[in-house]
Amino acid sequence: MIIENIFILAFIAALCSLDITAFGQFMISRPIFCAPLFGWLMGDITSGLWIGMIAEMVWINAIPMGVAVPIDITSIAILATYWASKFFPGMQEAAIWGIAFAVPLAYFYKEMDVAGRNFNIKIMRWVEKGLHEGKESRIDIGIVLGLGLFFLRIFAFYLFAMFIGGFIYQGIFLQFTVFILLGFKKAWYLLPVFGFGAMLYNFRSVRIPLIKGRNK
Repeated sequence: MIIENIFILAFIAALCSLDITAFGQFMISRPIFCAPLFGWLMGDITSGLWIGMIAEMVWINAIPMGVAVPIDITSIAILATYWASKFFPGMQEAAIWGIAFAVPLAYFYKEMDVAGRNFNIKIMRWVEKGLHEGKESRIDIGIVLGLGLFFLRIFAFYLFAMFIGGFIYQGIFLQFTVFILLGFKKAWYLLPVFGFGAMLYNFRSVRIPLIKGRNK
């Protein structure tokens, strides 16, 4: 394991999540990148790559566009990889359980994100009021304040999910019966197939120029 400190890992996770909408858009928040990255940092890049591939294909259409706030798939990829690599490295069953356990947290973060965006509207109005009063410096302050609060919100979320969520994840996994664990192990191979099907379904309306006639 390259990095064991949970504060540093939460910091890196928050940096990746900034890329979703707040800063960058370098695509480092996509599961196919951030999950292998955390797998490498945690010493289990194989699980990270597999988790990232599954999350990327299953939720490939979860892209924030305009005011739409989709489920946070970055957190699914990062948290599943973190938990599986930390508590049960190399166990395929644990990786699948990590994905399942991370999904509710991804929806929880979505609600946090919506609340954060509503608060940013208040910052924007404060900046606009300052501009009417001739206080142009509020533009820079507003940008830094909005970005800083966004980062702190993500950092706190990952710190909580990695620490408290990790104990819950581990405790529940140890209670699973052999039958359930066998199901998770089969899902390790079946989910990529399901994900590929989901990807084809999401792109079913995409028209390919070379076979344009067939698409009509």
